[in-house]
Amino acid sequence: QSQPTTAMGLNTFAWTLRYTGATVFDGMIMWGARPQNGPKAPTGKYQVKLTAGGYTKTYPFNIKMNPNLKGVTEADLKETFDIAIKIRDKESAANGAVIRIRELKKQIEERAKEVNDPSFTASAKELTTKLTAIEEDLYQTKNRSGQDPLNFPIKLGNRISAVRRSLETGDAKPTAGVYKVFDELSKELDGHLAKLETTLKTGIDAINPVLLNKQMKAIVDKKK
Repeated sequence: QSQPTTAMGLNTFAWTLRYTGATVFDGMIMWGARPQNGPKAPTGKYQVKLTAGGYTKTYPFNIKMNPNLKGVTEADLKETFDIAIKIRDKESAANGAVIRIRELKKQIEERAKEVNDPSFTASAKELTTKLTAIEEDLYQTKNRSGQDPLNFPIKLGNRISAVRRSLETGDAKPTAGVYKVFDELSKELDGHLAKLETTLKTGIDAINPVLLNKQMKAIVDKKK
């Protein structure tokens, strides 16, 4: 969802009726999914607030159901939205973990260029290897173009995003299959995220004392 512009003169903004999408990172390539697109807003009452200088006004508006839909209720659409939001949050968790891992690996690489210490080198290499393994479980790092997913299997983050893409194809009540698959993928993701936390605690605790002893900047996990 783009943001309204505030340049001098006339500005227009058209809401796509979608909420904020999932967290993404540069160069991300997904197959059959667009996590950056947020869930479609359900029917109901909404407000838009306009502020310009000292002028502020709020305008109400309604989102109504497509009258051409047959056999679908507003409750069905709200149920779809509710599960879509939960899926989006899991997408963000998976992609956010990849961003976090890459930032930490970058820090480790930078310190490794400055430290000549066998214990640091060994610990840093072990941590980097473990982080890379988790990263590759969450995202297909071999993807370089839109055609690469044809040659390399999609990973967990893409699978979660694909569930939401499937859910949001058409307007209908979520199927039991969506809930089942999402539950299974969520549990799988939670396992990877728990492994990441354990890996980081053990790994960073092993290399930061060496850096601090040499009066160098410690590895900083920005999530904390």
